[in-house]
Amino acid sequence: MTHLTALPLGQLSSIPWSFHPAWFLLLAFGLPALTWLGFAWKRALDEDPHRLRRAGLRQVRRLLARVGRGQNMPQPAHLHGWCQAAARTWGIRVSTPTRGQVSGSLHTLTGEDETTRWLELWCSAERALYAAGGGPPTDWLARASAAAARVQLPKRERWLPDRLAHWLPRRASAFAVGLAIGCAALLATHDIARADQTSATTSPQAPAAGAQQTQPSLSLQDQQAAAQAMRLHWNDWAAHYNIAAAQIAQGNWNYAVAHAATAFLLDPTFGANRDNLRFAIQQSGSMDPTLRRLLYGPWFQQFPGLLSPAGWQRASLFASLVLAAAFSALIVMLYLPARRRALSLGGRYGLAAGGALMVVALVAFNDYGMLAHANSGILVEPVNLSPSPTELVPEAETIPASAGTVVLPERSFLGWRQVSPGVNVSGWVRDNAMMPFYQASRH
Repeated sequence: MTHLTALPLGQLSSIPWSFHPAWFLLLAFGLPALTWLGFAWKRALDEDPHRLRRAGLRQVRRLLARVGRGQNMPQPAHLHGWCQAAARTWGIRVSTPTRGQVSGSLHTLTGEDETTRWLELWCSAERALYAAGGGPPTDWLARASAAAARVQLPKRERWLPDRLAHWLPRRASAFAVGLAIGCAALLATHDIARADQTSATTSPQAPAAGAQQTQPSLSLQDQQAAAQAMRLHWNDWAAHYNIAAAQIAQGNWNYAVAHAATAFLLDPTFGANRDNLRFAIQQSGSMDPTLRRLLYGPWFQQFPGLLSPAGWQRASLFASLVLAAAFSALIVMLYLPARRRALSLGGRYGLAAGGALMVVALVAFNDYGMLAHANSGILVEPVNLSPSPTELVPEAETIPASAGTVVLPERSFLGWRQVSPGVNVSGWVRDNAMMPFYQASRH
């Protein structure tokens, strides 16, 4: 059955991305790996015994620098902040430290001279805060800045997460995370990138007499409008559909197959695209093996036609994001046991859903074969693949290729294009002998 009625133009479809599907797996594992590295690194840094003192000293220096830029006397809010930061600098972990606590910590951590300086600054700050009509001495800011500049803390003992406890803080949860990642890795490597192409396929049957219904053919104006739409947007599948319908009506089967195949690859969900492609292929007498499976194979071989190659790529991207979120939730569970239940539940369900969708999407995308490549095309006339871009090559040295053969372009040179119809096979043809599926030719 054919469909020869013109469709409204401007129905654009997405085209496949040119990168390898393995990048989706890298995204699914790469983001959780970065999350794990961040948590492990933070755990290693948190083991520094002087971590709180370093934070307090940074706070002291920032506060004094901010007051100094304002060129004003320290206000009570500044003095309160300085007292809290100074207490942290000297390892005092109470909210309102006393002078005795400050003195004891200073005697333990620094020399006599520094102890005296900091005690004087502390007493001056307390008098300014709590004494009636009190205020800090005029040189308090300069003395506090000088004292803060002289503080020397021990060097950090550990910069890198070089212990197993940094990566696996909880052994039981770590086992669950390792098991989940191992199962996902097995799924990713167990023939995900290649669908089973050895199943028997049925041969297309010749159309029965009278199967082609008489329908109004496209007018010359419709054909010109479709050609103009393709020049503006090659991924306008309705324009390819209209051109294919016109070519079917005129009996130009090679061009009908090329445009019908392009419309089908851009939008395989539209039934008329599939019907027109089947009819045009039957009339042309040649058929690409991948199209044979997608059009005439059993249901599991026709299943990829539920989405276009670009659609399956988008599904793979969504699945990789779901997997990344699920793995990240399981990793965060190692470091935040208080939220273990919610993270574990979300991680397990996300892992199952994302893994299943990833497998289905990658297998379906791979089932399109060369048809899924962003720069793939189809031969619109029988040609001889020449080893050189010239017509002077003897015919015995060329490789014949029939119209309807799916090819991948490699290089172009002065009106010639090197194409590859399969593994370890390539040759040169004229530019006008090949029509791209997704992107218009650039000369």
